[in-house]
Amino acid sequence: MKRANIYKTAIISVLILLIGALLQINANLADSARFNHQSGATDRVSAVAQGNGGSVVPQLFANNATIAASDSKNARGSKQNDRSPLGINLAQLTSYSPERPFVDVFKTAHPWFSNAEGASWSQGGPLNLTPEGWVASLRSGQYATTGLLDVDRHYPTGNYTLLYDGEGQLDVSAMSSKGLTIVSQTAGRMVVKVTTEAEGVFLNLRATNPANPLRNIRFIMPGHEKTYQTQPFNPQFLAALSKFKAIRFMDWQGMNGSQLANWSERTTLASATQAVEGGIALEYMIQLANTLHAEPWFCIPIRASDDFVRQFATLVRDKLDPSLKVHVEYSNEVWNYGFEQAGYARDQGVRLKLDNDQYLAGTKYYSQRSVEIFKLFETVMGGTKRLDRVLAGQSVNTWSGDQMLAWKDAYKHADSYAIAPYFDGRDILSNAEKSAQIAQMSQDQVLDILQADIKGANKDAIVTSANLARKYKLKLQSYEGGQHLTSFQFGSYEPQITKLYSDVNRNPRMGDLYTEYLNNWKAVGGGLFSQYYDVGMPSKFGMWGALEYVGQDPKAAPKYQALTRYISANPTAQ
Repeated sequence: MKRANIYKTAIISVLILLIGALLQINANLADSARFNHQSGATDRVSAVAQGNGGSVVPQLFANNATIAASDSKNARGSKQNDRSPLGINLAQLTSYSPERPFVDVFKTAHPWFSNAEGASWSQGGPLNLTPEGWVASLRSGQYATTGLLDVDRHYPTGNYTLLYDGEGQLDVSAMSSKGLTIVSQTAGRMVVKVTTEAEGVFLNLRATNPANPLRNIRFIMPGHEKTYQTQPFNPQFLAALSKFKAIRFMDWQGMNGSQLANWSERTTLASATQAVEGGIALEYMIQLANTLHAEPWFCIPIRASDDFVRQFATLVRDKLDPSLKVHVEYSNEVWNYGFEQAGYARDQGVRLKLDNDQYLAGTKYYSQRSVEIFKLFETVMGGTKRLDRVLAGQSVNTWSGDQMLAWKDAYKHADSYAIAPYFDGRDILSNAEKSAQIAQMSQDQVLDILQADIKGANKDAIVTSANLARKYKLKLQSYEGGQHLTSFQFGSYEPQITKLYSDVNRNPRMGDLYTEYLNNWKAVGGGLFSQYYDVGMPSKFGMWGALEYVGQDPKAAPKYQALTRYISANPTAQ
């Protein structure tokens, strides 16, 4: 095929997949709006802790990773994911996500908003924060707000335990102005009863003593006060993930647009919240992998220094269950110019004069920097035995993938070629010009179009990608995949189409489509397939979640049902 035609195909594909990039951008823009509310009646308490000590840092690991491996066996017994053919991505960590992975809800609290009496929302001026993100002091009239539970009503109800150190005043408030009661209060500890009527819980820090600032806030789900430090994960969250072979942490790491370059910049266990732009602490990701006995799929930030990579690999080597393989990928979708990292790779490739063509310069930079990262991991890990070195490409543009794999024989330093073979009937169902037509469709009509995609263009792309992987003797894997319906692009028809697409994702036929889709993947020799993603409510920006909320009845979640059925029906070799 002529290069001009290839570029045309690549450009069209990238424009279509910009939708995926816009999802995160729009979600971030909407983030603060979720907390902009005028609270009515508020349960206000004076939170004063006398001499409760210094930082509370969870003790996640025993003396070595083998202890963690033993704990995993005890916790899960049968290790039901040992022969699973599927992995899964985790959703972005936010205060409003129905994923709710931690029993300490403050770990997913939104970073502090700065407010002031008489000022508009989040217009309180700069906050004076400690390096960990706690409020060190407040100016006259200034206060800080964070959200803990949002409005989906699927959070656990009952008595939450609020723990803290330092001196100050906290207002605990419910978005609905009801459904929240202070049960008891002593210095450093408060019990708060939360019902579904609360529709969200917020904390306002009204005062703090600069000499002993209020800090180390924890908001523990009912029943977990005695165990939250050593067993930080929500049991319902663990149960939802228990059958998946691998966990891809891309969104938990805040990979798209990541500015992380140096190890000192990363989120740590001591950080006030884990729901920050830099992603969560690596220690928590490792502990989750150990707890589930699931292979971690890590992404390395686009700007990461060699020292960052070495220290990352060292922590993985020292703390991860040694029986688990580590999937290593450089950034995420560096071919996708909807994400900032693609432009960074292009600029670096141009700077290094890797190709006169800017697109190819970026492709080649991604390729060679990936190999450099793989070699750093190999040095730290003592070889390649525990590694799956992943080079990722675009499922509908194997020409670009070929260039990437061939550059400086990069394929010789990799184990897998990974793609994201989404199905979405894009010529119709993603086309804003067909808004009126789509709005009149039935669920079955939408599902028929999706099925035609699975049988046609989607299947062809998988076959072509499998042939490319076979050419270079690499495993074909999926770093993401599943349905890809969005509706934000449909203007005045958006609400109607959002409801339609949400209902389509809840239709039992969607589970049947997933089964057909995964069978196509298996038929061409596809290896590990990673669903995007685990838990999330449907919205105009996408219906990504296999479950809509943690604890949902699987009978109401056809995608999740199909995934777990496929796991049971298609065990891999040991």
